[in-house]
Amino acid sequence: MPKHWGTVIGALLGGIVLAIIVTVVHQVWFPWLVVGGVAIVGLYVTGLRLSNDSRWPASAGAIGVLGGVFLLAQRSPGGSVLIPANDAALVWVYGSAIICALVVLWPNVSFRVRQ
Repeated sequence: MPKHWGTVIGALLGGIVLAIIVTVVHQVWFPWLVVGGVAIVGLYVTGLRLSNDSRWPASAGAIGVLGGVFLLAQRSPGGSVLIPANDAALVWVYGSAIICALVVLWPNVSFRVRQ
């Protein structure tokens, strides 16, 4: 169980905010904002993973990003969709999921010298 629940909740909320921002703007300049958004997600989750001793904050950040993307991909009651079925959307949805999975599931690497 995590020691610092505030860090985990903050990481979750940060992931949701990041998902909302990138989802809204990912269609503007097709290759650049999508690649930048996926890179920012990767940097965000990697930073959470490296700055904490456990995987809980990185997992919460990844769940926030992927949950936000999932919720924004649904059809609204008015019929509009923020993530249409095109190349930019596929790169954003699958790229963010792959990056989050790789960062969270990467094994722990310790550079400490054993004595």
